[in-house]
Amino acid sequence: MGSFLVRIKNANVYVGGNQALKSVSWTVNEGENWAVVGNNGSGKTTLMKLVFGELIPVYGGEVHWFGKHEHTPLMEVREKLGYVSAEYQNNYDRPASGWEVVASGFFSSIGLHEPVTPDQKESALNAMAHLGIENLSHTPFRQMSYGEARRVLLARAMVHRTKLLILDEPCAGLDIPTRERFLVMLEKLSRQRTCMIYVTHRIEEIMPCVTHVLFLKEGRVAAQGKKDEMMKSETLSHVLDCSLAVEKHSDRYWLLGVGPVLNYP
Repeated sequence: MGSFLVRIKNANVYVGGNQALKSVSWTVNEGENWAVVGNNGSGKTTLMKLVFGELIPVYGGEVHWFGKHEHTPLMEVREKLGYVSAEYQNNYDRPASGWEVVASGFFSSIGLHEPVTPDQKESALNAMAHLGIENLSHTPFRQMSYGEARRVLLARAMVHRTKLLILDEPCAGLDIPTRERFLVMLEKLSRQRTCMIYVTHRIEEIMPCVTHVLFLKEGRVAAQGKKDEMMKSETLSHVLDCSLAVEKHSDRYWLLGVGPVLNYP
């Protein structure tokens, strides 16, 4: 096992005056791919913003990145992190072509606010070619289909030397065929030494490359550990507040049945 990519200790986070994360401790090590699973409102996106450095913990909580226990400048952290989310796609309202969106990954910005060097443009085009979407390089981002735009955002996240890729419900809004093509693309990327955190509330999206699972419930860590130890019907039923039957098939987990909703007010 290598050094840690991100280590969170006893993190409490408030958003809009409400406590969104409560005493969360979690470590992602090199060579691990994590799924973060929980219902809407469980704190998944807040946790990812903490990992990305957009939020900070209070009451003595700590976040460290890339094996360093001392303070790391945020720009240095973001140079090694990639972020993909449906929320980001919906908020990208600036006119931009595909390659310009990808190039904005160098600056962690929505849109380009400074000149792009020839090397950066070449890297953006290469990232698109690597994912087989070079045909979208001059297509206006807002004219792309949901699936096309999501793949462009993935290229944006990978345009620099990404060590940890954060995928916050990246398949939200995608139909089933598009979702499956996107998951195949992610599975291939996982073989290239890029570690991933995949956020979802749909267990069928948890890919074979995922090694560990973290369950969030009401802002707290309900359980965490190796995937096959976590993906039990009893554990999922407790975390998701619904009686579930789960089965593993073709190295993925599938929902076989849904029983009564638990703890319904």
